[in-house]
Amino acid sequence: MSTIVYTKGQLIERVRKHISDGFSGDDLAVTDNEILLYLDSALAFGMIGQVYMNAKIDGNLATPEAYLTTYLINTISQDPNTGYWFITLPQPPVSLPLGYSIDRVYTASKQNISQDFFAIKAKRVGYRNYLPMPTGTRYWVEGSTMWLAASNNLPLLNIPIYVRMAKSRTDSLSEPMNLPDDAIQAIFDKVIQELDSRYQQPRDDVKDYQPAGNSNINNQAR
Repeated sequence: MSTIVYTKGQLIERVRKHISDGFSGDDLAVTDNEILLYLDSALAFGMIGQVYMNAKIDGNLATPEAYLTTYLINTISQDPNTGYWFITLPQPPVSLPLGYSIDRVYTASKQNISQDFFAIKAKRVGYRNYLPMPTGTRYWVEGSTMWLAASNNLPLLNIPIYVRMAKSRTDSLSEPMNLPDDAIQAIFDKVIQELDSRYQQPRDDVKDYQPAGNSNINNQAR
């Protein structure tokens, strides 16, 4: 049985069909890139809202698995002044606490998986240097940069880094959307709301079940 794959390109097409339907013209000057910006923004906004809504019900934060993606990052560099290692993430983490925007970091080689790296807040890096540290690797995030440091200053050169994080951006319009099906409608509605607010395009609203004849006369009769 084949599965239908939903892409952001298809969602953009749905948005275009919607904003064309009912307008006096279908020449609304909005590019696919602009719609994509609204989609990515709505996706992140909806994701964060869903996390905190679930927290109100369940009592704890949890990022729905449908938003998660594991990235393999093979390019790691070292800052010569600090000795810290760093990698570049595919996108800055969404606005969730560390541990939910990025929920797992580890390395692996020949089916041997390391212990998970320890997440610390960027502002605590200097303070942590004065505290006992467990054996392993710690990391902190600044924008799209993830910094890493191993206990005993062990080198991290050429090790593959696996990062599992919540994803809200798209590499390609043909790439499958990384979100649960129940979130698609909310994201679509958010994008339409933004476009309506920005362009204020006049619409021809057709009301069914109206009596025949001049609508103004019918309204006066009432």
